[in-house]
Amino acid sequence: MVKHNNMIKITENNRSLVFLAGTLIIGILIIGTLVFLENNDVESVQVVNEQTNTNYKDLEKKIEELKNQNFNPTSYNSLASEIDESFRQDLITSSAKTNLITKLTSIYSDLVYNQCEFFLSGNNSNGQDVLNWLTQLESITSKNSKIDRYRGQIKWYNYYAKTLTNKVDNFINPGITNYDDNTYRTLMNEVQTMPNFEKGYANKSKFIAIKSNLTRKLQNFNTEFYSN
Repeated sequence: MVKHNNMIKITENNRSLVFLAGTLIIGILIIGTLVFLENNDVESVQVVNEQTNTNYKDLEKKIEELKNQNFNPTSYNSLASEIDESFRQDLITSSAKTNLITKLTSIYSDLVYNQCEFFLSGNNSNGQDVLNWLTQLESITSKNSKIDRYRGQIKWYNYYAKTLTNKVDNFINPGITNYDDNTYRTLMNEVQTMPNFEKGYANKSKFIAIKSNLTRKLQNFNTEFYSN
């Protein structure tokens, strides 16, 4: 009887070992399956991200090349249309389109601001064209302090380059009978200080020459009046 009980215990121990081994094998198979599926998912994502029928890089290159080209106010609309068309043809994703438009807007904005600086530095360019480009940029982006600042400085540029010169000439040309001390002092102050016009622009050679010329005209007129 004792022998029989020992045999039962041995059988029960074997059954436990078999159950444990089976559990381990099943666990290993499940883990292996999960790893295999995960690897397949990663490969699938990589394939999607590495699609061959995209012109994203070409569009990105065209945007970057704007920095090295002569300024062209039609370049923004042309590239924006090309980006939009690429999206409609499924050549780029929605997020790629957004990214490209953001880059294009940033680079084009800098190009417009460079044109503003070029004009304000006294170069012979058309101020009205620059104002038109600022209006275009405002419609592309939104109203902002930088656009307002450039608009204001272009206005004062035109005032001190043309309007003030005309005011001085209109004061002097009729002769000393038109002389008025208050007008003289007001005009001289404007010529000397150029209020509202930033010093960085007022100190450019163009405006130094204007200041020198108008100062001399006013001083001579003042001397002429008081010498009579």
